[in-house]
Formats: sequence, structure tokens, C-alpha cells
Amino acid sequence: MQINIFSIQKNDKEFDELKHKYIKLLKPYAVVNDTYIYNKHITHAQNLGAKEAKKSYGEALNPYKKGFCIVLDENSKEVNSIEFANLLKDKNEISFFIGGAYGLSKDFIASFDLAISLSRLTLAHKFVKILLLEQIYRGFCINHAHPYHK
Repeated sequence: MQINIFSIQKNDKEFDELKHKYIKLLKPYAVVNDTYIYNKHITHAQNLGAKEAKKSYGEALNPYKKGFCIVLDENSKEVNSIEFANLLKDKNEISFFIGGAYGLSKDFIASFDLAISLSRLTLAHKFVKILLLEQIYRGFCINHAHPYHK
């Protein structure tokens, strides 16, 4: 299986070791590609305000939509670990999308196969990515009866 993670953020190396730990743990189950998306257009749009920023995020992320596309959105449905594990079943490729500081527009969110929330809390991107990777690993462990999930 192919797992893609696309996030609107600058490359932050602070959690690289932990990120790579989960990517390595996932190797028996999936190949993980982690792509940071950030450019001058996004920076400029963010300086103009939320509406322009959300538009620029959508324009930057849209070309990467492939496979079963899941957007992370704090206002969408929360799922538990078992429900999340079920999302990983019977798919060849899943792409996860993490918006920028202003979130994503409702229209853009509606264009995805699924929108979920990992938490009602507002979380920093670097934490969201680690949390997402851990839940992906947990999901595969659940689906393969691995003792990691108890």
C-alpha cells in the first residue's frame, strides 16, 4: 500500500527522528511519502488574510489528490482507532492532507473522499503529523492483529 501525507508547512526537522521511527515501523504494511508544501504564493496569501490563505492552500494541495483522499479538519467527524483502522482496509493508495494555519475552505474540504478530525483541539502541524503516523501504524496493527494495540 502507498500512504501519502501532504501538509502545508515548512520542513520542520524538530520531530524528524520520531517521524522516521513511525515510517520505519510502517514498512511491513505500506510505503509512506511525506511531502511538505510551502511556497512564496502561500506566504503572500497568508499575509493578506484567511480567505486568501485558504484559497492558496487549496491551489497548492489540489494537484496532489490521488488514491483515496482524506483531509484532516478539526471541524469534521472524529473517529476512534478502530474506525480509523477500517479506513486503511481494501485500498491501494491513501493520501492524507493537512491544511495550513488558517485551515481549508469548506468547498475544498467537500471535494475529498472523506474529512476526519483527529481531535477537537487545535494542534501544531508537527504534532498532527506524528499523531497521524502513530494512528496509521496503530491502524495497521489492529488490522493485522499485532499486539501494539491493546
